[in-house]
Amino acid sequence: MKRNKWKKIGLASLCILMTLALLAGCSSQSTETEKSKTLTLATSGELTTLYPLNMDPQNNSVTKLVYETLVTYDHGEIKPLLAESWDFNSEGTELTLHLKKGVQFHDGTDFDAEAVKKNLEFYHSNPNHRALKAVANLKEAEVIDDYTLTLHYDDPYFAYLNDLCYPEVLVMVSPKVIEEGNFQTMKAVVGTGPYTHAEYKAGEYTRFEKNKNYWGEKPYYDEVIAKYIHEASSRLQALKNGEVDMLYGNVLLSYDDYQQAISMKNIAGEISDINSETRNLAVNAGSKMLSDIKVREAIAYAIDKQAISDGLTYGYEEIADTLFDSSIPYTNAEMHVVRNFEQSKAEKLLEEAGWKRNSKTGIREKNGVPLKLIFTYDSGEVLNKSIATVIKSQLAEVGIDIETVGQDMYTWWKEGMAGNYDLTIWCTEQPYTAPHNFFTPMLDSSCHVPAIAALEDGEEFTYRIKEFSTTDDQKRVAEIFDYLLNYSNDKVLNIPLTYVKDMVVYDTNKISDYEFTSTPMFFDINNLTEK
Repeated sequence: MKRNKWKKIGLASLCILMTLALLAGCSSQSTETEKSKTLTLATSGELTTLYPLNMDPQNNSVTKLVYETLVTYDHGEIKPLLAESWDFNSEGTELTLHLKKGVQFHDGTDFDAEAVKKNLEFYHSNPNHRALKAVANLKEAEVIDDYTLTLHYDDPYFAYLNDLCYPEVLVMVSPKVIEEGNFQTMKAVVGTGPYTHAEYKAGEYTRFEKNKNYWGEKPYYDEVIAKYIHEASSRLQALKNGEVDMLYGNVLLSYDDYQQAISMKNIAGEISDINSETRNLAVNAGSKMLSDIKVREAIAYAIDKQAISDGLTYGYEEIADTLFDSSIPYTNAEMHVVRNFEQSKAEKLLEEAGWKRNSKTGIREKNGVPLKLIFTYDSGEVLNKSIATVIKSQLAEVGIDIETVGQDMYTWWKEGMAGNYDLTIWCTEQPYTAPHNFFTPMLDSSCHVPAIAALEDGEEFTYRIKEFSTTDDQKRVAEIFDYLLNYSNDKVLNIPLTYVKDMVVYDTNKISDYEFTSTPMFFDINNLTEK
């Protein structure tokens, strides 16, 4: 009897142990499943400016997680998002928006006409948004009913809807986070997007959680973690070690980084077919050294764009003969002159301008003064330093001395506005905001302001910019841009270099594929295919 009793106890114990082991296995499997639903990406710095107040490229990989716009840009068309439909009056001065129902902000506040009115009036008052005519020109936002409002303007404008596509600065935020007159921060990061801003840990990461009340299709990942990894080499090592699943965008990745990443085991990558923008060299015609157009022309002829493309982008970026690629509306103007790489032409122009080589230094001089230029750039953009270094070398070959100066984004912009540069990297706008929002800031908020002010016929140029900002006549708009593009090219205010591509690299153990949107600068989690 005792033997049978102990036998039964032994069998029971064995069953219990097996059950516990099975449960432990299930628990482990469950934990692995939960881990697999976390997407971890890297950023080069802390996401402390994730507010729609300024354009910070640092936020491009996360802004669409939390924020949404009224309308969106999709391969040349404006499509509904938080606004389901819209219509203009016959004069083009009233835009009526019909809003999506059943949407809430992350804090539980209803998304309705009053909330949109609050947002647009706040953006109207923000001086940083003065180039965005959809809000800068706003005369009144009239609430018609809970889900309808009419935007009133004094003048028509062909690009009001385009402006409302901006996924980083014209997004809808909860009215509760807006502080009137504060254009530096908001009370919190609260939008309507598929993820909520859940946690910020200084020096380490920002965490986003799935929005359980999201109005649209629920995303796959339960959370997204953005880790701060400042150095490019450290980001690549983190990708290799599995600490991050993805690196996104040309802000973080150089083409060298991309090539190195895709050579790693279990790492794949994609490069966008669509151009994000144009790498462009702005030339300060108001500078003492560059007031002579022959010197500006010489610089244009001395730059070997193909060498930049081949040497820095592995040929992925096509050389840019014009400021915008041919897919951008209103930009197919025939240029009066195209300046291709021709060193001998550059040297001839410099000689004609009175700049003679010093046989000892190799640098050109006039009246004992060396031809030395200051080349500034935003040091936060990963390829800028390399581009500046290559151009410095190319210009040295024709006797121009270059001092390169990397600056943080705000210093670079401020110094550019003040005209404290000779050359600077100033890229064009994204597809849905080009060409209008490349030219509009030239009135008062770009590095071109001091250059244009120094030109005798600069007033005519700025007049034309103001003119296209008050018309929806497409024929007239096309004529104006034909003039503006040729003026910019004739006066050598800009030297387009290459057409920028965006890129992504990812861990194939976690991600199967990524398909770029028609605005590839911004990461869209809906276009990510998980394993």
